[in-house]
Amino acid sequence: MKDIKVTRCVGEGQGECKRCKELKGWGLNWTSFLYKIEGREGCYCFDCVKAIIEEEEQCQES
Repeated sequence: MKDIKVTRCVGEGQGECKRCKELKGWGLNWTSFLYKIEGREGCYCFDCVKAIIEEEEQCQES
């Protein structure tokens, strides 16, 4: 299984979760609560990071 590197976004103020923006139309969050995923563009909230990791694991099991 490939490890996915997740790091906290750096900055002040608010940012946008890329996945929430695409799925829900909004994704505003404090930057300190957003994360970057190695190999993907943009920042993601904790719930989306969990969902992306689960999706990656399911794809690798198949």
